[in-house]
Amino acid sequence: MHRGTTIGVTMSYIEKSRDVLAPAGFALSLWNFSAPGFKQMRGISATWWNPVHHRWEKASYYESNGLIGLTLPGYSPTVKVASGKVGHVYLHVTFSKSAYTGTWHFEPMVGGYWLLTPKGTYDSNYLGDSRSQYTSVLRP
Repeated sequence: MHRGTTIGVTMSYIEKSRDVLAPAGFALSLWNFSAPGFKQMRGISATWWNPVHHRWEKASYYESNGLIGLTLPGYSPTVKVASGKVGHVYLHVTFSKSAYTGTWHFEPMVGGYWLLTPKGTYDSNYLGDSRSQYTSVLRP
């Protein structure tokens, strides 16, 4: 990819426990070893398809060490993924002319979640996490 490019990212997640997963938010971690530690996000912006509002929105927040945060609204579960089902999050990430070139590493994640039993009550269990990492090269 080249500076000035906007890429589409589809983040998929699967619920493998017996419970229903209700994400509170999502995140995309980005890092490039060519970029100084807390300047990873220089020249990077993102929008995402908010499944609650049904529209494209700006990312909820950015952390300078390379994290794009996507927060779902409210203090109660709004998006639910049943056991054995797959959920998706869609992003557009733009690498402007000032973004650092070189190899970029991408790590999508569920940023926080609730678990609900099949009957809809809260379950205080914790889920294991296996994340995939991807790479792409940004050229001038």
